[in-house]
Formats: sequence, C-alpha cells, structure tokens
Amino acid sequence: MQPPEFLARHGGVARLAHLRRAGFSRSEVGRAVDSGLILNGRHGVYRLPQANDDFVRAYEANAAVTCVSAAGHYALWTLQAPSQPHLAACHRRLPRSIRSHRFSGNISTLQPPVLPLKDVLLHALQCLPELEALVMVECAYSRGEIDLDFLRRLLPGARNGRARAVLHLVECGSDSLLETVARVLFRRHGFDVRTQVYLKGIGYVDFLLNGCLIVEIDGVGFHLNKPQFKKDIRRNNVGAASGYRVLRYLYEDVVHRPEEMLAQIQQALATPPRQPC
Repeated sequence: MQPPEFLARHGGVARLAHLRRAGFSRSEVGRAVDSGLILNGRHGVYRLPQANDDFVRAYEANAAVTCVSAAGHYALWTLQAPSQPHLAACHRRLPRSIRSHRFSGNISTLQPPVLPLKDVLLHALQCLPELEALVMVECAYSRGEIDLDFLRRLLPGARNGRARAVLHLVECGSDSLLETVARVLFRRHGFDVRTQVYLKGIGYVDFLLNGCLIVEIDGVGFHLNKPQFKKDIRRNNVGAASGYRVLRYLYEDVVHRPEEMLAQIQQALATPPRQPC
C-alpha cells in the first residue's frame, strides 16, 4: 500500500505521525508529494486533492469535526448544510470562522478527525435549532445506533433542559426527515396524528390525521421516479374512493412553508364534503 491509498482509507487526510505509524518512511511520503499524488498542508497535514475540507481544517487546528458538520460522515439526516464548519477542541484557539465546541477527550488519535457518534449528537442537541437536532438524533435512533436514555444521562442539569426536551420528541418509524418534521408540526397544531397507518386496499400511508385525512410527504426526487409516481396516483384515487381526503406535500412545503401547509390541512378538516349538484 502506498501513502495515497492509506489516505483514501482514512478520509483523504492524515498527519505525518499517522503515516509514520502506518510504516511509511519520510522519503516515501516525500515522493508522493513530489509526484502530486498527495498535498502537503500546514502543521504536518497531508491530504488527497479531493479530501474533505472540514477534515483538513480539523487536523490543522488540532480539532475534530462534530455536530452537523459530522452528519455526512455518519449518514445522518440534516435539514440544511451548515453555514460554517463545526469543530470540537480541548483548546480555545479555533478561528472565529469556526463554530467551536468543547471536547475533553484525546482528539489526536481520531482518524479521520470526527468525534464519536454520541458526542456528535450531544453537540447537535446543545447547538442546533430544535428540528435540526431532532432529525439527526431520530435518524441514528431509528437505525438502532444510539440509546435515548444514554444521551439523557449525558445531559444533566438545567442548562441542558432544552436538549433533553428534544429527546422527548424522538420516535422510531419515520422513513425520512420530512416525516419527522411533519409529525412534530402536526401534533403541535393539535391534530390527532397516526403515523405509518395501514389502510385496507391502500397500504401504508405516512399520516392519518383526525381519522379521516391522509397526508403523504414526498421527498425531493419523488417526481423523478415514474413507477412510484403512478403508484401514488392510484393510491390517492383508492383513498378518495374509500371516503378519505388525501393531501400530498413536498419538501418545500414542510420545511419552508409549514404555516401554509398547516392552514390548508386545518381547512380541509373543517370543510364538510360538498353536496351533489
């Protein structure tokens, strides 16, 4: 194995110490740099040209990636990309352009420089707006990767009350972050909410509100899947023929126009069926 291969297996970036511990001599590393296969950055950090920029920043700052910046590493749901890198360090020398988090463990051994999942989620709960933290935690919980009681024990005291409140919203069963956000919005608006309900002749629906209104939430690329689109039309027709009202919403409705969505649902539930002409 050559230095570029080693880097590719470890997030595309490493310190010289990591390369030396892996058995590479300084001359081997130097030849890889001279050939342009790897780049020599600041503070003894070596990277592939396509390496994750947050990983590079973390090594150069003696820090580790955390919170929403680490969501991609763990394939966690996110509502939006972070406006600045979120890094954790045991020192206070991170640049102002970094959203800094405190961490008392040994960061130097992390490879790639990403905090463990539990710490990533703790920082998200303490840092992010409620729904943004919720979707990250619920994703990990639904996959069986984290225990909620364990997280609660790591969030003691009044200062972590808001973070613990987010954990009370976590449930298992959502197929997407949009379903998670919609569920919270619907319940807070006072609707009677049932999720992933099986209806005879229709199959499973995302939501059944007040026992009579089917609400389906469609992801960003749903309309590109023609077979699924046809299936959804047929399901809508069966639902309507069976006496249910059916509403469908997109990412933009749930995330960017929730007030309009909720008002429309309220109107649909309050409006009686039209009488025959």
